[in-house]
Amino acid sequence: MGPGCGNCPVLRTSLFSGLSGEQIARLECVFRPTHYRKSQILFFEGGAAQHLFALHAGLVKLVKSLENGKERITGVLFPGELFGLETLSQPTYPITAVTLRDSDICAAPREEILAFLQSNPDVALGMVRFLVAEVGRARTQVTDMSFKDARMKLATFILSLVASDSPPHNGRVTLTLPLSRQEISEILELSPETISRTLSAFRQEQLIVARGRQLVIQDFEGLQAVAHR
Repeated sequence: MGPGCGNCPVLRTSLFSGLSGEQIARLECVFRPTHYRKSQILFFEGGAAQHLFALHAGLVKLVKSLENGKERITGVLFPGELFGLETLSQPTYPITAVTLRDSDICAAPREEILAFLQSNPDVALGMVRFLVAEVGRARTQVTDMSFKDARMKLATFILSLVASDSPPHNGRVTLTLPLSRQEISEILELSPETISRTLSAFRQEQLIVARGRQLVIQDFEGLQAVAHR
């Protein structure tokens, strides 16, 4: 994974945290680091599934084509996440992945990552557990969001953008929204008008200050309370 491996958020995940120094060295030979500019396409829906990706820094959005020819954003990925996992079992990618900002991403060729897993059965077992956990997490997320109203959904989304290594300072967090209100509405299955009204309500309640895509969470605990009501 290159020079930044020591601080890689992917290696700190439960999947790789137990690797020995030798195993990490072998993994570094499998993953190749690349810097991507904003709006670069990493892989296309329907394209040959040739690489597994690890997001070191930046943001990536996942997009799915609809029957009417339009596209829908299905998720946003943050540093520390693996994606393109379809390469382990499918011939093509079911979605498109696009960088939302300049990003550092490591890619591992399908054949090499499979060979690494075959020669490291403990890691392969960890990958199985990881994938099972991902399925459970996705199921829980869908169920959880289906019971949330617009306020809870938007508060949850905003909080998800706060980096785990950037705790609030005096209850305040500053961030840049990586998506437009239209794109956020697609992810949360709300109308753009509902997004705008809810953001206005959060401003009036002094939970946030928003100017364009620049957003300051003024009351971090208050926004958490909204997300979990």
